[in-house]
Amino acid sequence: MNIENIKNKLKPIIYPIINFVPRRRLKNKDFTIICDNCWAGKVYQELGIPYQTPFVGLFIFSPDYIKLLNNLDYYLKSGGQSLRFVRESKYIKEFNNSYPLALLDDIEIHFLHYQSESEAREKWQRRLARIHWDNLYFKFNDNDQCSYELMKIFDNLPFKSKVIFSSKNYEDLTSLVHFKSREKEGHVGIDLKIYHRYFNVVNWLNKGGENLSAD
Repeated sequence: MNIENIKNKLKPIIYPIINFVPRRRLKNKDFTIICDNCWAGKVYQELGIPYQTPFVGLFIFSPDYIKLLNNLDYYLKSGGQSLRFVRESKYIKEFNNSYPLALLDDIEIHFLHYQSESEAREKWQRRLARIHWDNLYFKFNDNDQCSYELMKIFDNLPFKSKVIFSSKNYEDLTSLVHFKSREKEGHVGIDLKIYHRYFNVVNWLNKGGENLSAD
């Protein structure tokens, strides 16, 4: 058994212990996080809530993510567009097909943590039906061909509850949370453990996007 499998088996034991207080504090439990990487899945796991979003175990390059958010109803609502699995990526020149890759119309979705196309399709459709359209939260990372211009577009989108995780401190972006410890790397990365230093997700969820910073 590899280390990743061991970690997955321990999560149901460890998470309720280390996240006891956040789980007790959480009042808003019927929410959907629209996300560009695996962070949403980690939040639901930590808080002991079933996934209420299809954006779990996958990532989307920033230009496509912003395109999706600009026309969310078209891509996702009423069943959304159908996934079409492909063998080539417009972002990764030598994509090795080590995980399922699909197009949602013209949006490229990398199902990084799925074993097969059938698994990716089944879980995407099942979780798509769980979206709480009246209680949406949006997260954007500064990875995967992100730029200041794309973050600015995200910051101006007409969503109440949104947050940008960034290694750079753009003070004009009102939804930005600065990850100071990632400044040298130039991007926040996919280390999901460090977000607690800078961001209080329970406050964010309970207060509808207000109080972004960690206590």
